[in-house]
Amino acid sequence: MALRLEQVAVAVGDEVIDEYGRITGVLVSFISGVEGYVQAIEVKIADRGLERVPGDRVKFKDGRLVIVPEWKYNALRVIEALDRAYRRRKALENIASQGDIPGDVIDSMKRKLTEEIKRLKVEAEKAKSMIKDRISQIEDENLHVASAIANLQMLYFSGEVSEKGYTQGMNNLRKLKRALADEKSDAKKTLDKLEKTLEAASAPTAVEKPSGKPKEQVKHEPAPQAVRAPSKVDEGSLVVKIEEA
Repeated sequence: MALRLEQVAVAVGDEVIDEYGRITGVLVSFISGVEGYVQAIEVKIADRGLERVPGDRVKFKDGRLVIVPEWKYNALRVIEALDRAYRRRKALENIASQGDIPGDVIDSMKRKLTEEIKRLKVEAEKAKSMIKDRISQIEDENLHVASAIANLQMLYFSGEVSEKGYTQGMNNLRKLKRALADEKSDAKKTLDKLEKTLEAASAPTAVEKPSGKPKEQVKHEPAPQAVRAPSKVDEGSLVVKIEEA
């Protein structure tokens, strides 16, 4: 859900972060339609220039503007669409099995849905590649951070960097290391979810049987009639047989 103009307007001039706590830049402007929804934001990346981020990738968390990574945004969008397509295909199979709707109508709907699923599978593969590329980049960045930590420690213990400089530098490097670890974990979870959703959408759909089972007709044998024995009566008395229901 895109953010409203009023929500973003109050954050102009504030820092913008990503989902892992890293500062992306400063919000300097935004684009909005006459309906009042934010279509994109303009973020100043340090002093290097501006980056335009689509409004759908922006959200508020704990009072701060957060940018969702592009790899995650694309993957979650495909996951949602594939899951919906899978559930619709399953529903069509069940409707078809009941025989209440003409076959031509069902077949037309199936063809359209099949084309949509094919398109989504292509997007899913692109999203998977984007996630895998990002995981590879994170691993390279982790090596870079580890190298920087080792170098800073060497300089500190050799007396070439002050304790204040060492503490500030180390705190920033450790913060970056934690953020990279969080993003890598999130990327792996998202990739796993995407692959499972893709697998479900590709698997044959099992048709559910109607829940109501036809009742078997049971042949009821007539119950034996119990006859109460007549009591002894005088000759000439009327004897009545009483049949039990």
